[in-house]
Amino acid sequence: MIAILRGMRATLFIVSIISAGLMAAPPAQTPLDIDDLAQYRLTTAVFVRFEAASRSIAETTRADPAFTQDPLFTREIVLSDDAVAAATALETRLQAHPALAGALRAARLSARDYTKFALAVFAARLAHGFVKAGVLRGVPEGPAASNVAFVQAHERAITALLADLRIDHP
Repeated sequence: MIAILRGMRATLFIVSIISAGLMAAPPAQTPLDIDDLAQYRLTTAVFVRFEAASRSIAETTRADPAFTQDPLFTREIVLSDDAVAAATALETRLQAHPALAGALRAARLSARDYTKFALAVFAARLAHGFVKAGVLRGVPEGPAASNVAFVQAHERAITALLADLRIDHP
């Protein structure tokens, strides 16, 4: 009888440990959707962290020969017509590579936030270039206009940072 009680106690103990571990685990993140990206607004506070993470990411990608064959920022990601697929691909790579994930942790930025900022900056930079060249008269009010204004205000820093990441001007 004592052996049975000990066995039950041990089982309860193991179940409680497993349950506590499951409750403490972060919930699975939902995939980004097009509205997440369309409504995203670039801010200076996030840009500072994005810039810090990007400098470390640039160092890592230059030092790791694997990125020569398979760059982090491919043309498909920078100029994708499927923003959700591009976001998913970039976020997955950032999470999977230990040095890239470490750069994000050091900058206090999640892979999701880095991805949203990067794609928003790419899109706004492209639109800003079209406005500057006279191809577009402007962009609609809202997040898009706000992001183009952000790119205009931070144009030099963004251009330098993207060059460091080896992202050509679109």
